[in-house]
Amino acid sequence: MVNFFVYGNGVGAFNEKGGTMARYINKTGAPSVKGALVEPSDTTDFGVKLANAGGPDVIGAVYESGVADGDYVWVTYSGPAQVLLKDSTASTREYWSQISSTDNGRADCTDAAPAGGTITELRGHLEREIGHCMESVSSGTDVLCWIHLHFN
Repeated sequence: MVNFFVYGNGVGAFNEKGGTMARYINKTGAPSVKGALVEPSDTTDFGVKLANAGGPDVIGAVYESGVADGDYVWVTYSGPAQVLLKDSTASTREYWSQISSTDNGRADCTDAAPAGGTITELRGHLEREIGHCMESVSSGTDVLCWIHLHFN
């Protein structure tokens, strides 16, 4: 069942909560995983790979699971998106969200306020922030959380 609205010539869409999506080529090396954070591929034009832990290059979250490596996959890049949390971490509504510093393709939503004060701390926040938590969820394995994506 299609849970999103496709517009234009089929390369753009909105997910069920209004998040903006585009089609990219899955170059993660495996079937896609819903909610995985991705960054641009370094080998394929318009491809995406799993985002590196702590890295500043996240561009969105995979919308659908099971898309084979090399096939087109929907990626939410702005607005509401379900994002895969780092295992054994919960999320808290209205906290800021960041790429996990230890797990590729995962988010961490556990800080009420970003570290602040020094230029280094501010730069780290701006590089890692992916958005803000829209719901609170309990910790577990492969837990998805709605996050309003935006990138600095």
